[in-house]
Amino acid sequence: MKYAVSLTVVPVLVLVFNGYVAVPIYVFSIITGTYLYTKKFYYPFMFLFASTLLSYIFFGDGSQWRAIDAAISTGMIVVMVFDSRERNFIKTNDTTRGLDRIKEMRRDYVQILAGAVIIGLLYFYGVDLSRILVTFGSLILYVIGNFFSARPDLMVGRFLQDLERSHTKLGIGSMWFASGIMLAYSMHDGLYLIMLIVFIISVGDSVATIIGVNVKSPKLAINRKKSVAGTLSLFVVSASFGFFVLGYIGIGYAAIGSIVEAASRYPLDDNMTVPFAISLVASAIKMI
Repeated sequence: MKYAVSLTVVPVLVLVFNGYVAVPIYVFSIITGTYLYTKKFYYPFMFLFASTLLSYIFFGDGSQWRAIDAAISTGMIVVMVFDSRERNFIKTNDTTRGLDRIKEMRRDYVQILAGAVIIGLLYFYGVDLSRILVTFGSLILYVIGNFFSARPDLMVGRFLQDLERSHTKLGIGSMWFASGIMLAYSMHDGLYLIMLIVFIISVGDSVATIIGVNVKSPKLAINRKKSVAGTLSLFVVSASFGFFVLGYIGIGYAAIGSIVEAASRYPLDDNMTVPFAISLVASAIKMI
């Protein structure tokens, strides 16, 4: 199924980014994702990493890097949604969400830290350089998840597994997070818009989980796994940051992010749907 979907994705990448640089990277991303959590993973990954590195050498931080981010992120997303083995991993991650309150809060603190680091990179180095750092960081994350998922006997493996949900493959949630960030980078060049997207899916989403598991409130009608308190807290903190960096339109983007986050469910993850929805609306506004 993922290969049939790719027959549509590849032409779109070529048309949108007006070139073929994304094609081999997308292919390697698909193959790498297919063999995730196996020993065969490292062979296609070497080609994915090498092609990304060569693209940086030849194209630098220009517009073609948006195509590279789009290729890697969409490749990951297509595999996670349409590959039956990966879908099982995603389903396990989704069904165990929120079952261990302490572990969820630990994960949220790590996610907040990751978001703060990316926002810091954006602030100090701008979109172009931070985009490259995040891309290579995501690829390294790919390797870490694959390696330590097979080595829980190592101290680092045990530590990382303690942050993961029960019976869930190590780093599967982080893959969604990385894919969402790269998707935002690929769809828009706006510094403060990308900052807001990162804030929503890292800080805002984490605050929503922390409030949601600690404050009793009714469940949302559109998603019984999400609570009113959690969604409202997501909107409040995201709207505050959005207003700070973008003004009133930032509040609107925060509202979109909160609604999409609340409505997102298996097999799609809010770490992907929120960046996509906000970037799509921002691009439409830019065209008006």
